[in-house]
Amino acid sequence: MNPSMFAMLTGALARIDAAVTPAVVLKELLSILRPFGFRHLLITGLPPPQRGPWQREILYDGWPIEWLKHYLASEHFTQDPCASRSRLVGQPFVWHDLFSKEMTTGQLRVMGEAADFGLRNGLCVPVHEPRRAPSVVTAAGERIEVLPEDVPILETVCVHAYRALRRLRDQVEQSRQITLTDREREVLTWIAAGKAAEDVACILGISRFTVERHLSNVRDKCDAVNTIQAAMEAVRRGEIYP
Repeated sequence: MNPSMFAMLTGALARIDAAVTPAVVLKELLSILRPFGFRHLLITGLPPPQRGPWQREILYDGWPIEWLKHYLASEHFTQDPCASRSRLVGQPFVWHDLFSKEMTTGQLRVMGEAADFGLRNGLCVPVHEPRRAPSVVTAAGERIEVLPEDVPILETVCVHAYRALRRLRDQVEQSRQITLTDREREVLTWIAAGKAAEDVACILGISRFTVERHLSNVRDKCDAVNTIQAAMEAVRRGEIYP
């Protein structure tokens, strides 16, 4: 890496790490990506397709508007070979490195239609973190010029940008969260340990009705459809520990 590129990269990383708004993060990321021919950017989580609307996991949507509309209407997420590969591997890859011979008809259609909307080639930088579904930073354009030695540079800045955006989103979510009471945490901890509601009532010296009321409050606060999901969310937030 030449000295000017190194200085530009380290400066961008420092500004990304210090950013207090998503706009600053994206400005720095795009300043690194554009010279390589990238014009469009998507940063998103990659939940299993059966979990529900994946677009709730988007951290930044810089895809062409018409392409995203078509992608959603066609349910391409379930067939997207870039999303599938990003769930499985931790290394960055260029779209053209995907082997068309190994793709299904649906996957080939996704890539072909993406090209029709100006996304002819791109780079995916998968991000895998503990206790989170995989995520990806993916950038694309009509024509990109990326050499093998460029990929580690792009990976570094993409991962930094992803983590900064995730940190900023988590801060917003935490500020909106309603924390559990001590008793709610106590009840949920016993339930997460495998105890039934009547057992928890006995252990804590309260009625089963009171236990159920606490669990109902916990589900509401964690925006969970059942107690198992509430327990997992409470662990993620650091409210209880497994």
